Amino acid sequence: MSSPPTPRPARGSRVIPGAPNARDLAGLRADSGRYVRPGLMYRGAAAAIGPLTDRAGLRVVVDLRGGRESAGQKPPPDVTVLSRPLVADRSVIKTGGTPQPSHYLAYYRQLARLAAPTAAELVGVLAEPERLPLMVCCSAGKDRTSVVCALVLRAMGVRVADLARDHALTGRLFRRDPAATRLLPWARGLAPRDLAARTATPGYVLRMLLCGLEHEHGSVRRFLMDHGLRSDTVRRARHIALSAPRTAVLDGVAHPQPDTDRS
Repeated sequence: MSSPPTPRPARGSRVIPGAPNARDLAGLRADSGRYVRPGLMYRGAAAAIGPLTDRAGLRVVVDLRGGRESAGQKPPPDVTVLSRPLVADRSVIKTGGTPQPSHYLAYYRQLARLAAPTAAELVGVLAEPERLPLMVCCSAGKDRTSVVCALVLRAMGVRVADLARDHALTGRLFRRDPAATRLLPWARGLAPRDLAARTATPGYVLRMLLCGLEHEHGSVRRFLMDHGLRSDTVRRARHIALSAPRTAVLDGVAHPQPDTDRS
């Protein structure tokens, strides 16, 4: 019997086989033809910390779990763990039935307000190459991880469409990678239908979150600047974590594209 096909990643992002819901965020597109460089920023479930450290040589792990969630799990040696518990009111998605996208949007809005200081801090980590690569994780690498990664990368100019596609990849990974899913204690024994409901990640929900923040604050970057992010930190992080602007060739002459960053 052939194994299920590997889900197609968001544009450029790289799935890590055998590591639950884990991927390199390389290739997500930004302004001016830039994209996220490979090997610098990863995301996944907390159970992927070990496999990712072995494969990618992680230096920093940003752990969004609360105390009881992470009890008993020791980080690999030489990995700095930044414990940044992100605990919001989950009653909005515990409706007694299957949570709807509107429930998740309300939950993500809570998370964004709570996560803003951590996201501002992580832009600073991306500005320090000696602290890279880094990984962002929570228990499933799903809701909290998506919101924090989206805030960080959108503040650096990554496209909303690519962040939404990456968010949507989580649900497909859980459905199509049962071997990795079995590494998650909460997922063991769940029927496929229940697992699909618990891990659904419609991309448009994250898009609505980001568009709402930009409507309210002008940009995600300005939202994070209200929580300590500095413009010079963003410039350094973009220089390190994003590729150089695309160069157009006209009549045999290279013309670098202007930096159109207005995030």
